[in-house]
Amino acid sequence: MSTYVSAPFPSSCALNRELLRNPLGANDDSSQPQSGEKSIPYIPGNPAVGLLPNEVHDQLSNELATPLLDELYAQLWLVARKSGHHIDALHTQKVKGRAIIPTEDPRLHLIWNRNKIYVKPVPLCLLNYEFWVRYLQPQKRALSENTSSVPKIEEPNASVFDSSTAIGFMRSYAFLVKSPLDFAIAKESYLIPTDIEWIEWSIFINHFRVVEDDSVAKRYHYGQLRLSRLNWAVRIFCPKSTRTRWFYENSYWSTTEFMERATFPLVFLFASVSIALSSMQVVLAVPVDRLWSHISDDHELQEMNRAFWLFSIAVVSLWLLTWVLLLGIPLVALCWQVFWGFRNREEEQARDTSTV
Repeated sequence: MSTYVSAPFPSSCALNRELLRNPLGANDDSSQPQSGEKSIPYIPGNPAVGLLPNEVHDQLSNELATPLLDELYAQLWLVARKSGHHIDALHTQKVKGRAIIPTEDPRLHLIWNRNKIYVKPVPLCLLNYEFWVRYLQPQKRALSENTSSVPKIEEPNASVFDSSTAIGFMRSYAFLVKSPLDFAIAKESYLIPTDIEWIEWSIFINHFRVVEDDSVAKRYHYGQLRLSRLNWAVRIFCPKSTRTRWFYENSYWSTTEFMERATFPLVFLFASVSIALSSMQVVLAVPVDRLWSHISDDHELQEMNRAFWLFSIAVVSLWLLTWVLLLGIPLVALCWQVFWGFRNREEEQARDTSTV
């Protein structure tokens, strides 16, 4: 297995070509590009962050790190399909009725809930070849054999950002934006810079489409994830990185919204129980021994009692059936999900064993 000697894409495919100044020699003329082009003393797209390695590391951590999902990695197979390719393209998300919600929170990247999916825009620095060579020099499998003359900046005690996270993030875009339609949706949703053309993007992102799981961070061994299942994973496994033990991400931002969603189930519960109790009262109030007796002074009253009694029995039976289905279907779905997770885990372990 060879090691990376360059960025995951050649310099000719870079979508951002800004030159970066050497932060350790900012006052030295020799640190400036010899071509006469102006260099920048900050990371592309963010003038507030300098080029010192520790500053870059902190910024990349804020932009890309997903510690909570990394902590839940060993349990994610129970709530999601372990496949980094399990990512619907943007136009498919639209077909499924999901709104594309841009977010700067990396925890929410590719998390979907009901009618929306959260997607983090591409940081401009990840489109810059020189930035990859300096700060994101991968250490694993090579995607490109191009050599580079760009010097890596070293700083004593500088923390190193795991480049597999950035590679996994960019690989997710290889599946999100596959066609010109996806590209147009991405621009409309402010996910990629507007000055990039489709052909340029297609050539660039194709270098990430061939990346295998062993070159990406653990989070990107999985694709899009359902928020409701992640909420349950947080409640059950109680990871240390979570902000709250009840939610991966709280979907309710006001008490009013929560009450609106909770009103219908509560009203349904109250109404169904009331109807069932009323029907039971009717059943108990009608003497059973007189319902089918042929000795009766008032046959019309007997027929009416019989009709009400049968109707009440039917209502109670329907009520029981409804609750059996309401409780049984989710239980069956949960059991199937656990079974599916175990089966896929065994298949994954079998593939890993055969590979070794």
